[in-house]
Amino acid sequence: MEERLLLFTVRGEGYAFELQEVAEVMEPSESYPIPKAPVHFVGLINFHGALTALVDLGLYLGKGRQARSQGKFLVLDPRLAGLALWVDGVESVVPASTILARSAGDGALCTERLETAQGNYRLVKVETLLQALEQGLAGAA
Repeated sequence: MEERLLLFTVRGEGYAFELQEVAEVMEPSESYPIPKAPVHFVGLINFHGALTALVDLGLYLGKGRQARSQGKFLVLDPRLAGLALWVDGVESVVPASTILARSAGDGALCTERLETAQGNYRLVKVETLLQALEQGLAGAA
């Protein structure tokens, strides 16, 4: 089966994940605070009975806080982590074969820049993002 990418936005900039890394896209829901957590860990949500940490991805990337009740929650595959990412919105799901051009990424989290018919997106490797978030938690402890 061909690789597919989930295209989404964070504060007006395009990002992408490999589709198999995302379990579900949810509407924003109530979250419960996590005491003493870094500010980008905005709370815990109930994902089908499992408490799941919620990270405001824009805040984590230094692009400002998400407006309450707006955007989407991208819940990662539970086999990867109990984590949801709060983003501005989901653009589409595209087959990898529709990528017009690929170039080197512009940071540790973004491994490639993708040119698509919908615009330009940064491919985020979930494993790298998870490692960076874990290091941030360890440093905050």
